[in-house]
Amino acid sequence: MSQADKKITLPQAIAQTTAWRSSHPNACKAFLIPIQDLQGLLAEIQGQGSGAQARAYLAMDGNEEKLVFVGTEEVPDGKGGTYYKDLLPNDGDGDGNGNSIWDFTRPCP
Repeated sequence: MSQADKKITLPQAIAQTTAWRSSHPNACKAFLIPIQDLQGLLAEIQGQGSGAQARAYLAMDGNEEKLVFVGTEEVPDGKGGTYYKDLLPNDGDGDGNGNSIWDFTRPCP
């Protein structure tokens, strides 16, 4: 993997996706992610600059596999290091505090 841009080669991608499919033959193989929704997630965290991070959680809705995305922020861990804290909306509130939980993926069998 290129450390500069995190890209991998086609042979690396084939090897990694083949390993996943071999290890998880009944699991979803991919997720389709609409770009406009991905841009909405990025807009929530863009003010953090180049160190901004998002987190994807594997989830289930009934029998359908999902990816659930949240923005994160880097915060001190109290031990001299840092960790990435999920940016979550207030309970029962879709995005009233400016944070959202995004479920905009469709599994690809």
